[in-house]
Amino acid sequence: MAQGHEHHEESFISKYVFSMDHKMISKQFLITAIFMGVVAVMLSILFRLQLGWPGESFAILETLLGKWAPDGVLDRNAYLALVTIHGTIMVFFVLTGGLSGTFSNLLIPLQIGARDMASGFLNMLSYWFFLVSSLIMLFSLFVEGGAASGGWTIYPPLSALPQAMPGSGMGMTLWLISMVLFVASSLLGGLNYIVTIVNLRTKGMKMTRLPLTIWAFLVTAILGVLSFPVLVSAVVLLLMDRSMGTAFYLSDIHIAGEALDVTGGSPILYQHLFWLCTLRYTLFCYQHWVSLQRLSLRIAVSRSSVTVP
Repeated sequence: MAQGHEHHEESFISKYVFSMDHKMISKQFLITAIFMGVVAVMLSILFRLQLGWPGESFAILETLLGKWAPDGVLDRNAYLALVTIHGTIMVFFVLTGGLSGTFSNLLIPLQIGARDMASGFLNMLSYWFFLVSSLIMLFSLFVEGGAASGGWTIYPPLSALPQAMPGSGMGMTLWLISMVLFVASSLLGGLNYIVTIVNLRTKGMKMTRLPLTIWAFLVTAILGVLSFPVLVSAVVLLLMDRSMGTAFYLSDIHIAGEALDVTGGSPILYQHLFWLCTLRYTLFCYQHWVSLQRLSLRIAVSRSSVTVP
């Protein structure tokens, strides 16, 4: 006698919090990225008020920022911190993590005929690394010494010396930790996307038959896997300079007329590592994305009278 199969009801936690379903994870990435984008826009409004009307007093600035905006005028260090966190959120957490995590998770299984991503567990970990990284970045806004204020590129020696400026203390350390977790999230996601596209295509779907959107996701994931470890190495070396007395990025540094006992390093090394990752990844991703979308548009209108420039 055949026995009926009982339907397993998922709990709220397993379905909406620790979900391994690619559609739910894409929604989680989207919601988190939208929230981070809203925060970035609010920060932008605050520092642009002062940028548009230099020296003017705004009561809202003193209400929201307290000691960082005495008499309604934004402190110079607070201005730099707002610009830094705004740029970091927009570049990494919205444009890179949010868009890639959202659309890659949503579209890859649907467009290649797979049931889900290759590893639902790694997919879940990718989101949670992203979420924890986002929370640490937001928490850095509220530390006593202020958030990181060396610009979103965080060039040394300002970022390598905790005593260099108010935003080079705990806020800078939290920025670096947040970035390491963000890269871990991107690497887990990128490897998952690559394996899913290569191994889980439906029967008959060769690589040459993949939708152009999937090719864009694949190229972006490969570039991320190749590029982001370089950023991790740059950040780890910077953390070592800050806390372990090394001098990878420091040499002949003077603070308040006093020479520091650090020699042999070069801040140019950080710039090479940072832009080897960031510029190559963002530039090539943009070029591939634009070229693929233009090709898709040309194919779509090839039988019509519309002219594509």
